[in-house]
Amino acid sequence: MSRYLARVSIEYHFANEKMELLGSFWAQLLDEIPQEYEAKAGINRFTFYTLYLTAECEDDARKAIMEAWDRAFPDCHVISYVLLTEYEEGSDTSKLMRSIYQGYFGVEEYQKLCTQLRGCIEILGEKDALTVIRKTNFVFAVDHGCGFTMLLSSFGDFLRRMGVYGTDLADGERTRYYDVVIGKENKEGCMDSDSFIEHLAEFREDLEYSILGVDISYYLDKNRHEELRTFIRRLDFYQDDFVFVFRLPFLEKNALDDAVGLLSDQMMVKTVAIPPYSDCVLMESFWNMVTDRNFTADTSIIELISDKIKQEKADGRFYGFKSIHKIAGEVMYCKAVQMMKAKAAGEDEPGSEIETDDLKGYVDRDALEVKGYEALSEMIGMETITERIREIVAQVKYSMNDEKLDRPCIHMRFTGAPGTGKTTVARILGRILKEEGILRKGSFLEYTGRDLCAEYVGQTAVKTSSICRDAYGSVLFIDEAYSLYVGENDKNDFGREALATLVSEMENHRDDMLVVMAGYTDEMAELMKGNPGLRSRMPYVLDFPNYTREQLFKIFMLMVRKHFDYTPDLEETAKKFFDEISDATLSSKEFANARYVRNLYERTWSKGALRSQLAGSRKITLNREDFIAASSEKEFSEKLAAKKKLGF
Repeated sequence: MSRYLARVSIEYHFANEKMELLGSFWAQLLDEIPQEYEAKAGINRFTFYTLYLTAECEDDARKAIMEAWDRAFPDCHVISYVLLTEYEEGSDTSKLMRSIYQGYFGVEEYQKLCTQLRGCIEILGEKDALTVIRKTNFVFAVDHGCGFTMLLSSFGDFLRRMGVYGTDLADGERTRYYDVVIGKENKEGCMDSDSFIEHLAEFREDLEYSILGVDISYYLDKNRHEELRTFIRRLDFYQDDFVFVFRLPFLEKNALDDAVGLLSDQMMVKTVAIPPYSDCVLMESFWNMVTDRNFTADTSIIELISDKIKQEKADGRFYGFKSIHKIAGEVMYCKAVQMMKAKAAGEDEPGSEIETDDLKGYVDRDALEVKGYEALSEMIGMETITERIREIVAQVKYSMNDEKLDRPCIHMRFTGAPGTGKTTVARILGRILKEEGILRKGSFLEYTGRDLCAEYVGQTAVKTSSICRDAYGSVLFIDEAYSLYVGENDKNDFGREALATLVSEMENHRDDMLVVMAGYTDEMAELMKGNPGLRSRMPYVLDFPNYTREQLFKIFMLMVRKHFDYTPDLEETAKKFFDEISDATLSSKEFANARYVRNLYERTWSKGALRSQLAGSRKITLNREDFIAASSEKEFSEKLAAKKKLGF
């Protein structure tokens, strides 16, 4: 009989649905394992569970776990894999494997690799054949922000502690690693291949370097494949000294296989693919960071933190674990402020549990207390749009209640000039569809068309699918969507790949996601030519006309009244200004409608704030002079086609 450490992982869709349970369901699995296996709990998280058990062999232990799950959850077959490694209390190797099983999130293939290598290294060591491992190289297909540096450090530590490069490490010390990006230019963070080869000679003198991370994304361009082959050939001289870990972005399987094939022609290569992290893995990392620092978190903040993660992703600049660690730090700081305020007020110091009340104002939740149709009614000039949305909602709800009818595909096209309310309406629409039971979440994710495109062949489909996955149950708003199609003559544009992937996602998740594509009317019509299935999957077209002069004025005053006191002459001056906007300006593609108004409003109160501050007053009352100062600035006055003197 042997003692094993097991890592049981479940599919992410199940973990995502059960996040509020914080993995408490794992106890049911443990209860169903027969007593003769002497099963004992390790740690539980959203997506995985570790436990110890005694069995005759690995297959016996795995079978006991799988059968126990089937008894606990007979209609839910969502275990994605079970990893097992022999475990001996106090053994350094067992401690190493335990840290790999329990300390990393969303990197299943890396954990599988280490499990496999542990057994192989022990066998090869007995055969005096560890040179096989030293001559094996690795490709980690992982996007930026998804932990390449962390995995590189962990892997170097693993190989050293497993004896591949000796075990002369002090307790708690980790192997040093070197991480470089190969490119054409010599600059900080980037090195050409010649310079890197020169550095290898220096590294040979420093035995602390046993593992070298080399980003070879530069060579994914087909025109550089021969350069890559030459580079790999030159590395052969150093194979006895280092293990090379080559980084590529996460790619579609065919594209990744092609890239790895360029390496495997000349060297032994093992591949580890780390897909973009799902929401449940990111939440798991957040939760772990908070609890590791002696805070606890109430499950009520899960939805709020999920909204924050989506907001961080929405501008296309999400940095994986780095962004999650930033969010966790901000949340703990918010809690510390609340604890400090309670102490200053002489109140009993609150506990360390983080609740939604501790995070007021941290996440812009778009005034969720206002119902969707109510928010839509507050918008100026949206009467026709509102009526159309009510018709669509009524049709979808009717089909949902009639089994004889197919549910309509709800993806939409919003056409019109910038600043006509397309983004705002799409955000409110998500709220309406959630309230009406059509969408599960009703969240709002905003991207531009080119945000769906990536840098390398095989990467765009992954990026687009990842964005869509985040939008399941919600609204995916794609502004400037026409940029995905640049015409029949451009056969290499990644926009076509993004469109093809998007159409597939729209069809496969037609009942669980609303895609809204927005842009100018003519360009959106051209976009429909980019994919034969696109038009039929976007049956609803909502046209947003330019605002009238009167509507622009009303929007301006609505913003002012909502936040500030003002003098009567401000309203008179603003009315005259908007009345004198020319027809040419209103119909111009460069005119940004309500966006122009918002910018003018913000500049007006900025002038008022400065005036009040200089006068030593905390209160801001906007007046005529504030508006004149703002509207006279170049960015506002030059956009008016009729350059009339305002006559103020």
